[in-house]
Amino acid sequence: MSAERPGLLKRIATLESSPPWSLGFALLAIVLAFVAVVAAAAFAEVWVGGRPAALLIAWTLAGLVMAMFVFQWRRAEKDRAALRLGPPRITLPLLIVLNLGLAMLLDLLSLAITGQFVPLPELLPLAQAPGDAFAWVFAVLLMLVAQPLGEELVFRGIAQPALRAALGAWPGLLAAALAYGAFHMLAYTPQYADANANAFLWFGLILPALDGLVFGVNRAATGSTRAAMIAHAAFGLFALLKVAFIFS
Repeated sequence: MSAERPGLLKRIATLESSPPWSLGFALLAIVLAFVAVVAAAAFAEVWVGGRPAALLIAWTLAGLVMAMFVFQWRRAEKDRAALRLGPPRITLPLLIVLNLGLAMLLDLLSLAITGQFVPLPELLPLAQAPGDAFAWVFAVLLMLVAQPLGEELVFRGIAQPALRAALGAWPGLLAAALAYGAFHMLAYTPQYADANANAFLWFGLILPALDGLVFGVNRAATGSTRAAMIAHAAFGLFALLKVAFIFS
């Protein structure tokens, strides 16, 4: 008789082997990811400024740069194995449906707390020209490809294993989620600067941290960073559908 599969909480609480990189490298990866976003936004302002798609292009490029950074610096076989890029221990349709449901649940929570039904800060550039097809192309690339790939490699592939090894399973999971929330607040939320203080705090820090916690649980429970990428893409799909509804 095969052994009973451990429950969700036990899988999350089980630490994997310590990654072959240091906590310092993990923190450096987060800092460099932030630098990539800021530098890309500055470049876009100079070269593509004035178009609604400028920031969307910049942030898409930044996400791809994050992914290239991780793959370039962690080329050894043991590093690639520690990134846990293999398929998750859950079927793809179920993974997508579960995370779409969680995205909807967090959106309802946002509405209950702030009373606002608004786009994510990353998609606010679409408000300038909701009919701009070029901007929509990069919005889709950002939310479904660049952010899930780049941010999950940095935060769930690199940072979360290092933080869990250093702090423990649950504290490390929460620390990675808070780092992800702080990253989003600094990198994207300036687009939301005209919001009231409560909405700014919720959409700028708390909601991204909760999103990061969901992605981190996907990673810890399935043993796969790819699962976190798919979860992130599911959240991005929901955000795109929501903004399409708002601007329709």
